[in-house]
Amino acid sequence: MEIWNKIAEIVVNQTGYLSVMYFAVVLLVALDLWSGVKKAKQRGEATMSQGYKRTIDKLAKYFNTLLVLGIVDIVILISPLYPLSKVFPSFPYFSLVGVLFVAFIEMKSIREKAEDKRSYKSASILVGKIIESKDDVQKIIEEVINYMNMTDKKYLEKYEKVKGDEEVKECCSSKCKGV
Repeated sequence: MEIWNKIAEIVVNQTGYLSVMYFAVVLLVALDLWSGVKKAKQRGEATMSQGYKRTIDKLAKYFNTLLVLGIVDIVILISPLYPLSKVFPSFPYFSLVGVLFVAFIEMKSIREKAEDKRSYKSASILVGKIIESKDDVQKIIEEVINYMNMTDKKYLEKYEKVKGDEEVKECCSSKCKGV
């Protein structure tokens, strides 16, 4: 019974710190969401429920991690060895490290430029083109040279135009077949 009282006392004492830390994580994720929506609008992309779902999943993963770190902090604070090391005040150090790690990740995500997100898309298109042409080395070299000589925006516009033209050709050819 004494151990449970000690655990309750520690949890109550650490609640203020942990509340601030959890609120900070929610705030950081909300800022990243806001930033992501803003960047999507800059790129002319529609915001979709899939992106919002990823935000909720990310928040759940962060909270699960922080919960585990909080339990580690409690175990350390109830440990019989902790009173021997009164050098460190009673504080959830592992949770703090976890929150700082989350803050680093989220700040990096917020600072990414919309153009960087676009370059990921253009690079993935290039990889797709390389895979399509895996047997034709000349075509691969031409595609890589095209990619290197164009801005990401121009490369994406070229891809979208080609994709659109293929859809038009497909549509026209299917109508012609039906006649």
